[in-house]
Amino acid sequence: MRAQLNRELEKRPDLLVIFDLVPEGSKVLDLGCGEGVLLDHLQKQKKCSGCGIEFSQEKIIECI
Repeated sequence: MRAQLNRELEKRPDLLVIFDLVPEGSKVLDLGCGEGVLLDHLQKQKKCSGCGIEFSQEKIIECI
């Protein structure tokens, strides 16, 4: 589980730290979520429910 996350987040080690801190089944609000990589992994691998909010129009387009 963590190995797959490591590959996708190797440029963002801060997100890996956050992933490790979030308990399984948590409710998550990801502010400034970018492409939604962290929230996607939390939902799939830790059964979290959540919502991501991004303010940058460019990053919203990338996420879509």
